[in-house]
Amino acid sequence: MSTHGACKQENPVGFWPVRKSKIGLIVNPIAGMGGKVGLKGTDGTATLMRAKNLGAVPLAGKKTQQALSQLRLLEDRFEILTSPGEMGEKVSKASGLIPTIVTAKTGATTTRTDTINAVRTLLQSGVELLLFAGGDGTACDIFSSLDSSTPILGIPAGVKMHSAVFANSPVSAGRLLSSLVQRTSPSFPIKSAEIMDLDEDARRRDSIQTTIIGYANVPVDRARMQSSKAYGFPEEIHAIDSICKFLVQNLTSGASYIVGPGTTTQSLLARMGIQGTLLGIDVVQDKTILHRDLNESQLLRYADKHPIKIIVGVIGGQGFLFGRGNQQITAEVIKRAGKESIIVVSSSEKILSLENQRLLVDTGDPKVDAELSGYIKVQVEARKTMIVKVEPA
Repeated sequence: MSTHGACKQENPVGFWPVRKSKIGLIVNPIAGMGGKVGLKGTDGTATLMRAKNLGAVPLAGKKTQQALSQLRLLEDRFEILTSPGEMGEKVSKASGLIPTIVTAKTGATTTRTDTINAVRTLLQSGVELLLFAGGDGTACDIFSSLDSSTPILGIPAGVKMHSAVFANSPVSAGRLLSSLVQRTSPSFPIKSAEIMDLDEDARRRDSIQTTIIGYANVPVDRARMQSSKAYGFPEEIHAIDSICKFLVQNLTSGASYIVGPGTTTQSLLARMGIQGTLLGIDVVQDKTILHRDLNESQLLRYADKHPIKIIVGVIGGQGFLFGRGNQQITAEVIKRAGKESIIVVSSSEKILSLENQRLLVDTGDPKVDAELSGYIKVQVEARKTMIVKVEPA
């Protein structure tokens, strides 16, 4: 990983003053649209058009509303300052709030320039915390015009969310914000968190190029804030190889396996002599790849005709099974398989490094998240599993 340009100085844990809170809100309306349709992101006009042509629909507004719904009956404790239309006004009103519009009207399609200008205007308006809905790309845009002290809080709504500025889920973001505006103390704790980004063009070529863009202040909440994605556990290489060898020998003949993205699952495919899609979703049967890099619609069409099993890894440092980087495996796809047909592969080192050794799910469907919660077997060695707790994010 490299450090980008002139990063703002990383700050130690501190405190930020609280009064009747002035909360800035920025929604990136197109964030996350590339996820279900398998585009690994939505940066750039051409990618957005392709996503729409594949049937992608906006998701960020709905996720923002899930967060803001946690603030019902607290309107006397805070004020929302935001941008017109899809960048915040519409979802604020849909959530029963009366926002103050402080930025200029945007065009029919919002751009990163609109986000950058909105940040500047909101900071000039004296917001005490900046709430935003998007992914790593949106976080980077916000960082580019952020001052060195104002805290930010991300509602996870993008495709890539490796940064540590996001809550675990939209509901977690709302609950965290609810706790902040109800505080009776004059301040709330903040800490410095990494903002990271992946090169989307490289990602589409199955290459992972990660950059630390800088550091921003975020509220301290170990239960509700996600960690940054962790890369590389050198001690797990041998364990993963032995797990993959064992699984290949024990795959059910004739069964169809949906294989999630990541280096762990790619090791499994390599054991079969298959070059899979590092950052996409493949379907294999009897050690043969049937379909590469499928999106949600393609997976559902396949699952409607064939019984399926799902093989997924665990995101290092964060512990997500679903909802980060594998949005093509939606709640509907998971329903087709069932919890009993999900195979989780990870080294024990990766599991033990997680906060509370728990796994998280954020499918966007509360009912499916609840059905996945409880405990699940994780294959951590060739003939050894760990029983790990699963919680809705």
